[in-house]
Amino acid sequence: MKRTTIALALSFVLLASASCNQSREQEVSMPEMDHTEAVNRNDSDQSKSLRLKGSDAAAAASDAPTENTIERSQSVNKPKIIREGNISIESKDVKTTKKNLDQQLKQMGGYYERESANTDNNNQISYDLVMRIPSDKLDGFLTSIENGKDKITSKSLTSEDVSLQYYDLESRLKSKRAYLERYQGMVSSAKNVKELLEIQEQIRQLQEEIDSSESVMRNLSGQVNYSSLRINLFDYQSNLPMGSNSFWSRVKSSFGFGGDLIANIVLGIIGLWPIFLIGSVVVFLVLRWRNRRKERFQSRNQSL
Repeated sequence: MKRTTIALALSFVLLASASCNQSREQEVSMPEMDHTEAVNRNDSDQSKSLRLKGSDAAAAASDAPTENTIERSQSVNKPKIIREGNISIESKDVKTTKKNLDQQLKQMGGYYERESANTDNNNQISYDLVMRIPSDKLDGFLTSIENGKDKITSKSLTSEDVSLQYYDLESRLKSKRAYLERYQGMVSSAKNVKELLEIQEQIRQLQEEIDSSESVMRNLSGQVNYSSLRINLFDYQSNLPMGSNSFWSRVKSSFGFGGDLIANIVLGIIGLWPIFLIGSVVVFLVLRWRNRRKERFQSRNQSL
């Protein structure tokens, strides 16, 4: 009987200890599971942000093309050269030369960027011109001027190679446009508002950079396609030193001075018309008063 009681007691103790161990294992395992789930959630959030940052880093890396890529693009595409020039022309007939320049510029498909005229005290006119000429026609235009009747007093030409800048900018634009399309495709797959705002901010920044780069490329292309040529066109007499004018040029200047003097006198007389009008009225009134006085005097004498 005693043995049976002892065996029952031992079995009861073993069952109680086993249940306690099981409850402790469950309590320990539940926090571990919660911690594991939290870690997995944090990892997933970090992986999303890393994907976005990784895309930005890849875009920045792709925006900086290597020297080998630039060299290969330059070898395939033609060089981008900006040409500018300055030339001074001495002419015996400035107006005729100006008309010829206008005609040649129109035939070449160019245009005036700036055009100004100045007349000095000797009625000699000069022009300060800035032309934009198609680059492939600049040499022919300069040759036609040099072979003309006018004299070239000074000439200078400069060339600037902007191929590296142009093709580098072109490569960056391609990369930015590619990543812009990727970000635009990610808008529909955004899972929350925060992620959507981050994607839209990246799209806005890329679009601004693309617009700025396109503006710079248009400016470079315009300078490359159209060369700038500044022309100073003046009369040959204005280039003579003081006292070196010929007799006939002095006679011409004298006739011009005389004509201006006559014109100024006539204009001055016309400008005095109020004085003439008032003087005429005063003379008329005085003469009329004298006539009336004379008539009265004569009538008195006849009455006597």
